[in-house]
Amino acid sequence: MDANNGAEYNADFPRGMGSLKREFSALGDLDPKAEDAPRKLAGASPIDYARREIPEEEILLGNRYLCRGGGLIIAAPSGCGKSVLAVQCAILWSAGLAAIGIRPTRPLRCLVVQAEDDRGDIIEMTRMVNYLGLTKEQRGLVEQNCHLEFVNDLTGDAFLDCLGGFLEQRPFDLVFLNPYTAYLGADIKEDKANSHFLRNRLNPLLSQHRAGAVIIHHTPKTNHRDTTNWRATDWMYAGAGAAVLTNWARAYLVLEPTDIAGVYRFIAAKREKRTGWDEPELLFAHSNDEDKLLWVPANREQIALAKTAKKKPEDLLELIPMIDPILQEQLFEDAQKHGFGADRKVRGILKILLNDSKIYKHKMPRDRVRGAVGYSKSPPCTAGED
Repeated sequence: MDANNGAEYNADFPRGMGSLKREFSALGDLDPKAEDAPRKLAGASPIDYARREIPEEEILLGNRYLCRGGGLIIAAPSGCGKSVLAVQCAILWSAGLAAIGIRPTRPLRCLVVQAEDDRGDIIEMTRMVNYLGLTKEQRGLVEQNCHLEFVNDLTGDAFLDCLGGFLEQRPFDLVFLNPYTAYLGADIKEDKANSHFLRNRLNPLLSQHRAGAVIIHHTPKTNHRDTTNWRATDWMYAGAGAAVLTNWARAYLVLEPTDIAGVYRFIAAKREKRTGWDEPELLFAHSNDEDKLLWVPANREQIALAKTAKKKPEDLLELIPMIDPILQEQLFEDAQKHGFGADRKVRGILKILLNDSKIYKHKMPRDRVRGAVGYSKSPPCTAGED
Protein backbone atom coordinates (compact mmCIF):
# COMPACT_ATOMS: atom_id res chain seq x y z
CA MET A 1 0.00 0.00 0.00
CA ASP A 2 1.43 3.39 -1.01
CA ALA A 3 0.99 6.78 0.60
CA ASN A 4 -1.76 7.80 -1.81
CA ASN A 5 -3.79 4.71 -0.99
CA GLY A 6 -3.45 5.46 2.71
CA ALA A 7 -4.60 9.05 2.11
CA GLU A 8 -7.63 7.83 0.17
CA TYR A 9 -8.57 5.50 2.99
CA ASN A 10 -8.24 8.26 5.58
CA ALA A 11 -10.38 10.60 3.52
CA ASP A 12 -13.07 8.01 2.92
CA PHE A 13 -13.23 6.55 6.43
CA PRO A 14 -16.18 8.64 7.79
CA ARG A 15 -18.45 7.52 4.97
CA GLY A 16 -20.93 4.76 5.68
CA MET A 17 -20.73 5.25 9.44
CA GLY A 18 -24.04 7.06 9.81
CA SER A 19 -25.96 4.13 11.29
CA LEU A 20 -23.24 3.49 13.88
CA LYS A 21 -23.13 7.16 14.83
CA ARG A 22 -26.90 7.17 15.22
CA GLU A 23 -26.65 4.24 17.63
CA PHE A 24 -24.13 6.08 19.77
CA SER A 25 -26.23 9.25 19.58
CA ALA A 26 -29.17 7.28 20.95
CA LEU A 27 -27.02 6.37 23.93
CA GLY A 28 -26.54 10.04 24.68
CA ASP A 29 -22.79 10.01 23.97
CA LEU A 30 -22.85 12.63 21.23
CA ASP A 31 -25.57 14.95 22.51
CA PRO A 32 -24.70 16.91 25.67
CA LYS A 33 -28.35 18.03 25.93
CA ALA A 34 -29.42 14.39 26.32
CA GLU A 35 -27.79 14.13 29.76
CA ASP A 36 -31.08 14.67 31.63
CA ALA A 37 -33.32 12.98 29.07
CA PRO A 38 -34.31 9.32 29.44
CA ARG A 39 -31.94 7.13 27.46
CA LYS A 40 -33.64 5.58 24.46
CA LEU A 41 -33.41 1.90 23.63
CA ALA A 42 -30.83 1.43 20.89
CA GLY A 43 -30.24 -2.32 20.85
CA ALA A 44 -32.10 -5.18 19.20
CA SER A 45 -33.10 -8.81 19.73
CA PRO A 46 -30.51 -11.63 19.56
CA ILE A 47 -32.19 -12.81 16.34
CA ASP A 48 -31.75 -9.37 14.80
CA TYR A 49 -28.09 -9.17 15.81
CA ALA A 50 -27.44 -12.69 14.52
CA ARG A 51 -28.57 -11.61 11.05
CA ARG A 52 -26.09 -8.75 10.88
CA GLU A 53 -22.61 -8.77 9.38
CA ILE A 54 -19.67 -8.07 11.69
CA PRO A 55 -18.59 -4.48 10.80
CA GLU A 56 -15.07 -4.96 9.40
CA GLU A 57 -14.47 -1.21 9.38
CA GLU A 58 -14.67 -1.26 13.19
CA ILE A 59 -11.65 -3.56 13.57
CA LEU A 60 -8.34 -1.85 14.33
CA LEU A 61 -5.92 -4.58 15.47
CA GLY A 62 -5.68 -8.32 15.00
CA ASN A 63 -8.79 -10.45 14.67
CA ARG A 64 -10.98 -7.97 16.56
CA TYR A 65 -8.28 -7.80 19.24
CA LEU A 66 -9.08 -4.09 19.45
CA CYS A 67 -11.95 -2.26 17.78
CA ARG A 68 -13.15 1.32 17.67
CA GLY A 69 -14.49 2.44 21.02
CA GLY A 70 -12.41 -0.13 22.93
CA GLY A 71 -9.21 0.02 24.94
CA LEU A 72 -5.98 -1.97 25.17
CA ILE A 73 -3.94 -1.74 28.38
CA ILE A 74 -0.20 -2.48 28.21
CA ALA A 75 1.19 -2.94 31.73
CA ALA A 76 4.90 -3.15 32.50
CA PRO A 77 7.45 -2.25 35.20
CA SER A 78 9.17 1.13 35.21
CA GLY A 79 12.29 1.43 33.09
CA CYS A 80 11.62 -1.47 30.76
CA GLY A 81 10.97 0.62 27.64
CA LYS A 82 7.22 1.31 27.64
CA SER A 83 7.60 4.67 25.90
CA VAL A 84 9.77 3.13 23.19
CA LEU A 85 7.17 0.41 22.73
CA ALA A 86 4.35 2.96 22.41
CA VAL A 87 6.22 4.97 19.78
CA GLN A 88 7.28 1.83 17.89
CA CYS A 89 3.71 0.48 17.79
CA ALA A 90 2.35 3.85 16.67
CA ILE A 91 4.93 4.15 13.89
CA LEU A 92 4.42 0.64 12.52
CA TRP A 93 0.64 0.62 12.84
CA SER A 94 0.43 4.01 11.16
CA ALA A 95 2.26 2.47 8.20
CA GLY A 96 -0.04 -0.55 8.15
CA LEU A 97 2.68 -2.88 9.48
CA ALA A 98 2.69 -5.41 12.32
CA ALA A 99 4.20 -4.40 15.66
CA ILE A 100 5.03 -7.01 18.36
CA GLY A 101 3.32 -9.56 16.16
CA ILE A 102 -0.02 -7.70 16.07
CA ARG A 103 -1.23 -6.48 12.69
CA PRO A 104 -3.43 -3.45 12.05
CA THR A 105 -6.28 -3.88 9.59
CA ARG A 106 -5.03 -0.88 7.60
CA PRO A 107 -2.71 2.12 8.10
CA LEU A 108 -4.06 3.68 11.30
CA ARG A 109 -3.99 7.33 12.29
CA CYS A 110 -2.18 7.29 15.64
CA LEU A 111 -1.96 10.01 18.30
CA VAL A 112 0.58 9.45 21.09
CA VAL A 113 0.01 11.72 24.11
CA GLN A 114 2.77 11.35 26.67
CA ALA A 115 3.92 13.04 29.87
CA GLU A 116 7.27 11.47 30.76
CA ASP A 117 9.76 11.99 27.95
CA ASP A 118 11.34 15.32 27.10
CA ARG A 119 12.11 16.58 23.61
CA GLY A 120 15.54 14.93 23.52
CA ASP A 121 14.04 11.58 24.54
CA ILE A 122 11.43 11.82 21.82
CA ILE A 123 14.00 12.70 19.18
CA GLU A 124 16.18 9.78 20.24
CA MET A 125 13.25 7.34 20.24
CA THR A 126 11.81 8.42 16.90
CA ARG A 127 15.13 7.74 15.17
CA MET A 128 13.94 4.15 15.13
CA VAL A 129 12.27 5.04 11.82
CA ASN A 130 15.75 4.62 10.33
CA TYR A 131 16.07 1.03 11.64
CA LEU A 132 12.61 -0.40 10.97
CA GLY A 133 13.21 -1.09 7.28
CA LEU A 134 10.47 1.28 6.11
CA THR A 135 10.05 1.94 2.41
CA LYS A 136 9.66 5.47 1.06
CA GLU A 137 5.90 4.95 0.82
CA GLN A 138 5.69 3.61 4.38
CA ARG A 139 7.69 6.58 5.72
CA GLY A 140 5.17 8.78 3.93
CA LEU A 141 2.31 7.03 5.73
CA VAL A 142 4.06 7.51 9.08
CA GLU A 143 4.55 11.21 8.43
CA GLN A 144 0.92 11.53 7.39
CA ASN A 145 -0.74 9.34 10.04
CA CYS A 146 1.36 9.49 13.23
CA HIS A 147 1.48 12.44 15.64
CA LEU A 148 3.27 12.80 19.01
CA GLU A 149 2.02 15.31 21.60
CA PHE A 150 3.61 16.26 24.93
CA VAL A 151 1.18 17.04 27.78
CA ASN A 152 2.45 17.01 31.37
CA ASP A 153 0.46 19.82 32.99
CA LEU A 154 -3.11 18.45 32.97
CA THR A 155 -4.90 15.61 34.76
CA GLY A 156 -8.41 14.25 35.15
CA ASP A 157 -11.25 16.16 33.47
CA ALA A 158 -8.94 18.98 32.36
CA PHE A 159 -6.77 16.50 30.48
CA LEU A 160 -9.76 14.76 28.89
CA ASP A 161 -11.12 18.13 27.76
CA CYS A 162 -7.72 18.74 26.16
CA LEU A 163 -7.78 15.31 24.51
CA GLY A 164 -11.25 16.00 23.17
CA GLY A 165 -9.92 19.20 21.65
CA PHE A 166 -7.11 17.28 19.93
CA LEU A 167 -9.64 14.86 18.43
CA GLU A 168 -11.77 17.75 17.21
CA GLN A 169 -8.77 19.26 15.44
CA ARG A 170 -7.76 16.06 13.66
CA PRO A 171 -9.26 12.56 13.36
CA PHE A 172 -7.34 9.60 14.79
CA ASP A 173 -8.02 5.87 14.87
CA LEU A 174 -5.81 5.09 17.88
CA VAL A 175 -5.01 7.26 20.90
CA PHE A 176 -2.03 6.29 23.07
CA LEU A 177 -1.97 7.63 26.66
CA ASN A 178 1.46 7.30 28.28
CA PRO A 179 1.33 6.71 31.20
CA TYR A 180 -2.14 6.32 32.66
CA THR A 181 -1.11 7.41 36.16
CA ALA A 182 0.09 10.77 34.82
CA TYR A 183 -3.40 11.63 33.57
CA LEU A 184 -5.79 10.01 36.06
CA GLY A 185 -5.32 12.77 38.64
CA ALA A 186 -6.38 10.54 41.56
CA ASP A 187 -5.32 7.55 43.59
CA ILE A 188 -4.91 4.63 41.20
CA LYS A 189 -6.68 2.37 43.72
CA GLU A 190 -9.91 4.42 43.73
CA ASP A 191 -12.66 2.63 41.81
CA LYS A 192 -14.74 5.78 41.48
CA ALA A 193 -11.90 7.86 40.03
CA ASN A 194 -10.95 5.18 37.49
CA SER A 195 -14.55 4.60 36.46
CA HIS A 196 -15.12 8.33 35.98
CA PHE A 197 -11.99 8.75 33.87
CA LEU A 198 -12.48 5.63 31.73
CA ARG A 199 -16.24 5.16 31.49
CA ASN A 200 -17.79 8.59 32.08
CA ARG A 201 -15.24 10.61 30.12
CA LEU A 202 -12.89 8.57 27.91
CA ASN A 203 -15.47 6.14 26.53
CA PRO A 204 -17.75 8.92 25.16
CA LEU A 205 -14.72 10.52 23.48
CA LEU A 206 -13.73 7.25 21.84
CA SER A 207 -17.31 6.61 20.73
CA GLN A 208 -17.78 10.12 19.38
CA HIS A 209 -14.53 10.14 17.42
CA ARG A 210 -14.62 6.46 16.43
CA ALA A 211 -11.21 5.77 17.98
CA GLY A 212 -9.60 3.09 20.10
CA ALA A 213 -7.27 3.66 23.06
CA VAL A 214 -3.91 2.14 23.97
CA ILE A 215 -3.14 2.92 27.60
CA ILE A 216 0.40 2.47 28.88
CA HIS A 217 0.28 1.47 32.53
CA HIS A 218 2.66 0.54 35.36
CA THR A 219 2.75 -2.67 37.33
CA PRO A 220 3.11 -2.36 41.12
CA LYS A 221 6.46 -2.94 42.83
CA THR A 222 7.45 -6.45 41.84
CA ASN A 223 10.30 -7.31 44.22
CA HIS A 224 8.09 -9.49 46.40
CA ARG A 225 5.66 -10.75 43.77
CA ASP A 226 5.90 -14.43 42.87
CA THR A 227 4.35 -14.98 39.44
CA THR A 228 5.64 -18.53 38.99
CA ASN A 229 2.22 -20.17 38.82
CA TRP A 230 0.23 -17.26 37.39
CA ARG A 231 -2.32 -17.93 34.68
CA ALA A 232 -3.99 -15.51 32.25
CA THR A 233 -6.68 -14.76 34.84
CA ASP A 234 -3.92 -13.54 37.17
CA TRP A 235 -1.90 -11.62 34.55
CA MET A 236 -4.87 -9.53 33.47
CA TYR A 237 -4.83 -7.99 36.96
CA ALA A 238 -1.06 -7.38 36.91
CA GLY A 239 -1.34 -3.60 36.57
CA ALA A 240 -1.29 -1.28 39.56
CA GLY A 241 -4.56 -0.06 41.01
CA ALA A 242 -8.21 -0.97 40.94
CA ALA A 243 -9.72 -3.98 39.21
CA VAL A 244 -11.99 -1.67 37.21
CA LEU A 245 -9.08 -1.08 34.82
CA THR A 246 -9.09 -4.74 33.82
CA ASN A 247 -12.88 -4.79 33.59
CA TRP A 248 -12.80 -1.75 31.32
CA ALA A 249 -10.05 -2.98 29.00
CA ARG A 250 -11.10 -5.01 25.98
CA ALA A 251 -7.54 -6.33 25.65
CA TYR A 252 -4.70 -6.60 28.17
CA LEU A 253 -0.99 -7.10 27.49
CA VAL A 254 1.67 -7.53 30.19
CA LEU A 255 5.45 -7.19 29.92
CA GLU A 256 7.26 -9.36 32.44
CA PRO A 257 11.07 -9.34 32.82
CA THR A 258 12.87 -12.67 32.49
CA ASP A 259 16.07 -13.54 34.31
CA ILE A 260 17.96 -12.52 31.15
CA ALA A 261 18.75 -8.80 31.02
CA GLY A 262 16.76 -6.96 28.37
CA VAL A 263 14.52 -9.93 27.53
CA TYR A 264 10.80 -9.74 28.37
CA ARG A 265 7.78 -11.99 28.21
CA PHE A 266 4.92 -10.33 26.31
CA ILE A 267 1.83 -11.97 27.78
CA ALA A 268 -1.55 -11.59 26.09
CA ALA A 269 -3.62 -11.86 29.26
CA LYS A 270 -6.99 -10.98 27.73
CA ARG A 271 -8.35 -11.95 24.28
CA GLU A 272 -5.05 -13.68 23.43
CA LYS A 273 -6.61 -15.78 20.67
CA ARG A 274 -7.40 -12.57 18.77
CA THR A 275 -3.85 -11.20 18.73
CA GLY A 276 -2.77 -13.27 15.74
CA TRP A 277 -0.01 -14.89 17.81
CA ASP A 278 0.60 -18.63 17.64
CA GLU A 279 0.85 -18.83 21.44
CA PRO A 280 -0.35 -16.76 24.42
CA GLU A 281 3.07 -15.21 25.06
CA LEU A 282 6.10 -14.19 23.02
CA LEU A 283 9.61 -13.10 23.95
CA PHE A 284 10.91 -9.70 22.84
CA ALA A 285 14.18 -7.98 23.70
CA HIS A 286 15.89 -4.62 23.61
CA SER A 287 18.10 -4.15 20.58
CA ASN A 288 21.67 -5.33 21.19
CA ASP A 289 22.87 -2.11 19.57
CA GLU A 290 22.98 0.42 22.41
CA ASP A 291 22.54 3.28 19.91
CA LYS A 292 19.15 1.93 18.82
CA LEU A 293 16.11 2.29 21.05
CA LEU A 294 14.09 -0.56 19.61
CA TRP A 295 12.18 -3.70 20.54
CA VAL A 296 13.10 -6.79 18.52
CA PRO A 297 12.01 -10.45 18.65
CA ALA A 298 14.24 -12.40 21.02
CA ASN A 299 16.81 -14.51 19.17
CA ARG A 300 17.24 -18.27 19.61
CA GLU A 301 19.96 -17.93 22.23
CA GLN A 302 17.91 -15.45 24.30
CA ILE A 303 14.83 -17.67 24.07
CA ALA A 304 16.80 -20.73 25.18
CA LEU A 305 18.40 -18.87 28.09
CA ALA A 306 15.10 -17.33 29.19
CA LYS A 307 13.31 -20.68 29.15
CA THR A 308 16.15 -22.29 31.06
CA ALA A 309 16.21 -19.48 33.60
CA LYS A 310 12.52 -20.01 34.33
CA LYS A 311 13.13 -23.57 35.54
CA LYS A 312 12.77 -23.95 39.31
CA PRO A 313 13.98 -26.66 41.71
CA GLU A 314 10.39 -27.93 41.92
CA ASP A 315 10.44 -28.53 38.16
CA LEU A 316 13.46 -30.85 38.45
CA LEU A 317 11.89 -32.57 41.43
CA GLU A 318 9.16 -33.88 39.12
CA LEU A 319 11.80 -35.86 37.19
CA ILE A 320 13.10 -37.66 40.28
CA PRO A 321 11.33 -40.89 41.36
CA MET A 322 9.96 -41.47 44.81
CA ILE A 323 11.70 -44.80 45.55
CA ASP A 324 13.85 -46.35 42.82
CA PRO A 325 16.79 -43.95 42.23
CA ILE A 326 17.43 -42.50 38.81
CA LEU A 327 21.02 -42.55 37.57
CA GLN A 328 22.65 -39.13 37.50
CA GLU A 329 23.52 -39.49 33.80
CA GLN A 330 19.90 -40.34 32.97
CA LEU A 331 18.64 -37.41 35.06
CA PHE A 332 20.95 -35.01 33.21
CA GLU A 333 19.67 -36.36 29.90
CA ASP A 334 16.02 -36.03 30.95
CA ALA A 335 16.65 -32.53 32.33
CA GLN A 336 18.17 -31.47 29.00
CA LYS A 337 15.03 -32.64 27.17
CA HIS A 338 12.89 -30.60 29.57
CA GLY A 339 14.80 -27.37 28.94
CA PHE A 340 17.05 -27.16 32.01
CA GLY A 341 20.12 -26.43 29.92
CA ALA A 342 23.70 -27.24 30.93
CA ASP A 343 24.60 -29.94 33.46
CA ARG A 344 26.07 -27.32 35.79
CA LYS A 345 22.63 -25.75 36.21
CA VAL A 346 21.15 -29.15 37.05
CA ARG A 347 23.95 -29.77 39.56
CA GLY A 348 23.13 -26.47 41.24
CA ILE A 349 19.46 -27.36 41.53
CA LEU A 350 20.33 -30.83 42.87
CA LYS A 351 22.40 -29.19 45.59
CA ILE A 352 19.43 -27.06 46.63
CA LEU A 353 17.10 -30.06 46.73
CA LEU A 354 19.64 -32.11 48.73
CA ASN A 355 20.13 -29.31 51.26
CA ASP A 356 16.37 -29.05 51.70
CA SER A 357 16.12 -32.86 52.18
CA LYS A 358 13.66 -33.07 49.30
CA ILE A 359 15.84 -35.66 47.56
CA TYR A 360 18.57 -38.08 48.61
CA LYS A 361 21.76 -39.27 46.96
CA HIS A 362 22.27 -43.01 46.45
CA LYS A 363 25.42 -45.00 45.68
CA MET A 364 24.55 -47.44 42.93
CA PRO A 365 26.44 -50.49 41.65
CA ARG A 366 27.98 -50.36 38.21
CA ASP A 367 30.31 -52.59 36.22
CA ARG A 368 33.27 -50.39 37.04
CA VAL A 369 35.62 -49.83 39.92
CA ARG A 370 33.88 -46.59 40.77
CA GLY A 371 30.19 -46.77 41.69
CA ALA A 372 27.44 -44.68 40.11
CA VAL A 373 25.33 -41.96 41.73
CA GLY A 374 21.56 -41.83 41.70
CA TYR A 375 18.77 -39.73 43.24
CA SER A 376 15.33 -40.41 44.68
CA LYS A 377 12.89 -38.71 47.03
CA SER A 378 13.39 -41.48 49.61
CA PRO A 379 16.53 -41.89 51.76
CA PRO A 380 18.87 -44.86 51.19
CA CYS A 381 18.09 -48.01 53.12
CA THR A 382 20.28 -48.74 56.11
CA ALA A 383 21.59 -52.23 57.00
CA GLY A 384 18.75 -54.62 57.87
CA GLU A 385 16.06 -52.61 56.09
CA ASP A 386 14.17 -54.03 53.13
